[in-house]
Formats: sequence, structure tokens, C-alpha cells
Amino acid sequence: MSAPFFFGAPGRNLFGLLHGRDGANPESNQALLLCAPLLQDGIRSHRALWSLAQTVGQYGIPALTFDWYGTGDSGGQDIELSLPGMLDDLERASTELLRRGEVDSVQFLALRSAVLPLLAALERRVDPVDVVLWDPQLVGATLVASWREQHWQQLHGSGRYVNVTHESDEGELLGFAVSNALLDSLAALDAAHLRLPRGSRVRMAVWEMDDEIDRFAREQRAGGVSVEAVLLDEGERPEWNVPSRFGGQVFPRRAVAQLAQRMTAQVPW
Repeated sequence: MSAPFFFGAPGRNLFGLLHGRDGANPESNQALLLCAPLLQDGIRSHRALWSLAQTVGQYGIPALTFDWYGTGDSGGQDIELSLPGMLDDLERASTELLRRGEVDSVQFLALRSAVLPLLAALERRVDPVDVVLWDPQLVGATLVASWREQHWQQLHGSGRYVNVTHESDEGELLGFAVSNALLDSLAALDAAHLRLPRGSRVRMAVWEMDDEIDRFAREQRAGGVSVEAVLLDEGERPEWNVPSRFGGQVFPRRAVAQLAQRMTAQVPW
């Protein structure tokens, strides 16, 4: 069962899709809120996040996917996507999931660039949180630089425009109207410095460990946060930044299945 609905503040409608088992009360006191990445990654990962949420919901755990304001089927224009707005969207989505899922707590899952706004939002909390970070992008300056590089590649290096010079409009990035305020606020974030409440639990699902992940884990552990990591099958790692694959849907089946098994406690972390 997947039930679509709108929620949010007046004039700031958000689109949500609640996944669960037909005709059944929740079998868990904890629901799952899935946070989609930004720009093209958000479009490309739609099927993977939907499949993960649907599978988790079939095990009696309410799961909510939603569109940030200014994206997807939510209200607003893409230029209106902002970090303060995303922090507000997360709080409203969490409250809505608690109400509709009839549960006591929410577990959070963020894919790639969604990790930064999620951690920025959860840093504000006092009570411990339970978080899953999937293929996390942890340094905002690196993230923004990768978007700009991909944008250049699409215009000049991918062969998309043959025998013609194409220049994007001012403020356009990867096919979206993006504000400098959003890019600046994201570039200023470093997940290692976003301190979650003591006693929180972070689990990471990654295709490869790297220095940024190690640094993030060390800093969070120093603040009393439990951090674990599980390696996904390297053979199906998505080619996020390959110019020729730009715009193609990303659906790593084994990774989705592996995550679903762990989110539903079929397999331990």
C-alpha cells in the first residue's frame, strides 16, 4: 500500500507517499523517513528509494518518502529550494509521519547529498536520533564542486551538443534553477562538524570507505555517537558522475535489498 497525500504549512505544500501493509496496524513503534538527494540525483534515485520504502512498509514499518519544497510534486519552484526550507521540511515530514504512522519514533535515512540537510536538522535536537546514511556526501564544498564539474561536463565534455556551443542560463545548474544562497549554505557544511545528540546511532551503507567517512566517524564517536558501517557490493556501485549516464535511473537492486533486510531486522547490521 502506498498512500499519496499533501501536507505542510499553508502556502508551502509538500508531497508525501506513505508506504505500509494493507489493512494492518503498524508492527513497529518506529517509522522510517527517507530523504531524497538533490538535483539530478533526486530524479535518478526515485525508483530505488520507492522500492526500499515499499519493501520496508510491507514488513509493517510505516515508511514515508517526500519531495522537498521546490522539487518533485511539492509546491514551489526549484529556485526556492533552500537549506532553511529543507530543515523545516524535515521537521514537518517527521511530525506527519509520527501522526499518520501512529508510532512513537522516527528513524531517518538519507541518500547522498540529502545527508547534509538531514544532519544539519538533527544537530538541533536534544534527544538521541537513529540515522542511516546511504552513500553519504559529507563535505558540502566537495559536493557543490562536483555539481559544477558535472554541469561543465554536460555542456562541453559529454558530446551532448555536437557542432554547437551551448551555454546555460545564469543560475542554472544541472538543469535546475539554483540559488547562490543554497550553494553557499551547502558549501559551508561539513558533516564531521555537525554534532548529533549524545547517544545517537549512525549506520552507514557505503560502496567504499574513504578519508571523509573515517573523519566523520571519528568526530561523531568523540561526541558519544555510535557509528557503524556496512560495505555494499562494489560491483553494482552507481556511476553517478559518468557524463554518459547523466539522467539515467539508478537502481542498485542488491543494495536496496541489503538495506531493506537491515531496516527490517531480518539481517543484523
